[in-house]
Amino acid sequence: MAPLPNTLAGLHQLSETPSRADGIPVDLEEELRVYGCQLIQQAGILLHLPQVAMATAQVLFQRFWFVSSMKQFCIKDISTGALFLACKLEEQSLRVRDLINVFDFLISRALHTSKSNPGPRSLELSGVVAIGDVRSMRKRLRSVVIFPTHHQPAGTGNGTSFTAHQPAHSIGRSRSDPTSFDYTPTSYFSQDFYDTKDALVVAEMQILKRLGFNVQVNLPFATMVNYLKLLGLTDAEHANGSGDTTTTTGSPPQPSFAQRAWSYLNDALQAPLYCQFPPHILACAAIYLTALTNRPEPLALPLRPKPWWVLFDAEEEDLRIISSTLLRLYDDSGWDVPERAGQDRDVSDAKVTLASMGLASRVRDEWGGLVELIDRKAVRDWLDRQTSSEMTRSAQ
Repeated sequence: MAPLPNTLAGLHQLSETPSRADGIPVDLEEELRVYGCQLIQQAGILLHLPQVAMATAQVLFQRFWFVSSMKQFCIKDISTGALFLACKLEEQSLRVRDLINVFDFLISRALHTSKSNPGPRSLELSGVVAIGDVRSMRKRLRSVVIFPTHHQPAGTGNGTSFTAHQPAHSIGRSRSDPTSFDYTPTSYFSQDFYDTKDALVVAEMQILKRLGFNVQVNLPFATMVNYLKLLGLTDAEHANGSGDTTTTTGSPPQPSFAQRAWSYLNDALQAPLYCQFPPHILACAAIYLTALTNRPEPLALPLRPKPWWVLFDAEEEDLRIISSTLLRLYDDSGWDVPERAGQDRDVSDAKVTLASMGLASRVRDEWGGLVELIDRKAVRDWLDRQTSSEMTRSAQ
């Protein structure tokens, strides 16, 4: 029997989410989505879960916020509940105690980092510095990798290319001072542990209830591998994407074309793309973007008699939208999606320009992410402060 199709968000759900209806700005909602997905990914790495469980959890997490508001539910509880539910769906064993301790560790470490080394976005949200100063600070501090060509895909055990860019054994160390953070697990018999356990169960039930028990998730990874085989991109000649398998002495081996495309699919989990497009479109977009960002020059794929993506029932407009969204994760500056290699027509009018700041760089882990807004009380307090500030300005 064919698998059930993924549940996709409609145009109205994409343009008017419950969080935005409650007054949460678009950019803040996007950043909190990214931060929640990063939490899930890091927790899954520490729990030694397979990537399919972590990916399923992130998709469920993204879907939830199309039917619920961040003013009513905690990022922490929903991310924990999504990973708990995903492990059941993917038949992965997981102890509740381990799940609670890992999330508690990650959040405690982020709180410590946020206090000792707050990031520019945290300073902006707290009103410590002006928005203009924060933007200039981002440019000075930016060190985000634009194209994740040197990262390993999740299947090799190092997690997603962007989220887990350090080995799993070093995730617990504070990057500003590896020796400054000490963590003591919550006692198994403490009231805090029981309260967290109850919140986990409630979060799982809320996800099931609000998604109408439509929790099937079809991931695009296997589809992409099949497409790569059909295009001949899994051969040894594409070991580093350029047909040249040699590497400079002493330099790390270059990832293959398939590995880099796999990394893009992993990074796409941080955006709501899996709730907007079916798996085969996402698979084509990963190949499309990998070919365009190939170094030293774009990799030419068949365009005649028809473009290669037509074979897979995809449209270039969708591929460019997905590519643009992915590029927003990597860099703070505006982006133009590169033109495809070997093009035979003028597509300059189809350029997608990105004016917004990079999403993932705003919630970078070494700055504590956005852990200050991880629960609904903090979000409500922030909204109240914004309302008070607006009333004060209007009264002046």
